[in-house]
Amino acid sequence: MAQQSERAPMKVRPGGDQLSWLYYFTRIVVKIVTAMLGGTTIIGRENIPASGPVILAPNHRANIDPPYLTLLTPRQQFYMAKEELFASKKFGNFIRGLGAFPVKRGEADRAALRFAADHLKAGRILTIFPEGTRSEDGKTLLPAEKGFALLAKQTGAPIIPIAVEGTEMVLPRGSSKIRRHRVTLTVGKPITAKEIIEAHPEAGKDVLTLIGKEVMGEIAKLMGETPPRK
Repeated sequence: MAQQSERAPMKVRPGGDQLSWLYYFTRIVVKIVTAMLGGTTIIGRENIPASGPVILAPNHRANIDPPYLTLLTPRQQFYMAKEELFASKKFGNFIRGLGAFPVKRGEADRAALRFAADHLKAGRILTIFPEGTRSEDGKTLLPAEKGFALLAKQTGAPIIPIAVEGTEMVLPRGSSKIRRHRVTLTVGKPITAKEIIEAHPEAGKDVLTLIGKEVMGEIAKLMGETPPRK
């Protein structure tokens, strides 16, 4: 059986924080479509900086979350997407044009983490779902993955927790039928991994778990829910 070829090295394209034409056009389409699907309420949009590196950390409720997240800021977002989505060359090229790049789930994908860090070094917005996958019921918050916490710790980029509510009703898990329902995106105050660590000196070596727990706790507060246990 032929071996699969290794992933080609990923390089951050030049251009700073400029929008790609595809992202700009797609965002216009998303605005129109989401309005038809019930609209979007955005709270705390002013917490997202107009420039500079930042990590947007939303909870993950549905496959339709990424389009809604583009409404948060006119700045282009770059984000990790599971490697399986790039199996189709056409679809893979499309989401690459929107700022997505592949990550291998279930393992420490160092190449993807380095690429993500390069985007932050270039002063861009990186959107990462800390949970790493969608919630099974679309509502329960999951513990954060350590890869997310490691990236936040190593880069020092401010983390902005974001509560996503309602997308699980627009596109329920296991369904291909889109429904009308209003979605709410609540943006929290920025926090850094350094601030979290300094506030909890008792954490010792387990700082990655601490960072993830604190960020998920902030998301839970925005939703008025109980933080995930772990």
